[in-house]
Amino acid sequence: MKHKLLAYYKHSLEQAAPPSPSQLSDYYWFKVDFQDDWIGIQKREIDGSQLELLKACYDFFQPDETLEKEEYAWNQYLYFNGEQPSFKNMETVRFIQFHIKGDTASIERKLIESAFDGFIHENSLIIWNGSNEGAVIEQNAQYLEEEDFTALAQALQSDFFFSICFYMGKELKLNSSIPVIFGQERNLFSKGLAFMPKSTVLSLETILPNLLISRLKEDELDLFKEWFSIFEEDKELLLTIKTFIENNGHSTNTAKQLFIHRNTLQYRLDKFTEKTGLNLKNYHSYITTYLACLFYTSGK
Repeated sequence: MKHKLLAYYKHSLEQAAPPSPSQLSDYYWFKVDFQDDWIGIQKREIDGSQLELLKACYDFFQPDETLEKEEYAWNQYLYFNGEQPSFKNMETVRFIQFHIKGDTASIERKLIESAFDGFIHENSLIIWNGSNEGAVIEQNAQYLEEEDFTALAQALQSDFFFSICFYMGKELKLNSSIPVIFGQERNLFSKGLAFMPKSTVLSLETILPNLLISRLKEDELDLFKEWFSIFEEDKELLLTIKTFIENNGHSTNTAKQLFIHRNTLQYRLDKFTEKTGLNLKNYHSYITTYLACLFYTSGK
């Protein structure tokens, strides 16, 4: 298809990088596949209906010129493989990507950013990629904790009536691989949104177990169905074991979260061990059981 486009539009351009500002005035630009492959079509060669069709088929390059200069530079660097922005006074960086679920068209972006400003550090930047996704750029170990982003999500939902999910990336040294790692984290985030649509804060640690489960073959999944058939029969026990593991085996916290007595919790833990032969004090049993919990709670 790419070659047909180049042949049909005689004066079109092809290049491996996003367009420079000087190339935007005379050309419409499209990313035609998942590689760094961009095609520019002269505006005078294309009519309105053709433009709308190409927009529906390919990623249309439309830089957000409403961003401040520094934010714009980071936007181009991370999302469009643009030039590296200034790293002045920066030693480390961490990206907190976010995805808003719902329509934000009627909400001014500055109002949303003002809510962010009440939580994030003053040296952090907020960049956008469209109206529903973007990233907070934290720097020099001035990082928020998971509970801070949970509180921010609750505040946004209360103020603007939309839900938001955050992905907490890892601290990075400043080097040329930053856009690559950002893209990998963005891809993992999209998988996490599919696996855990009700989650507020995601990370590599929370997504990876679900990703592993999703890649098991049917005959491998049969092992879970055999060993953990009790979870199919007893959803209450499934919830108990999953909550127990997510509370790091802390009985008091688990019982409190489930609104049950500790003796009731212990009865259910003993029942699980009796039915499966797995002791949750064993490290390997702990991991395997948690993967089974994810499998049964995923609805597969």
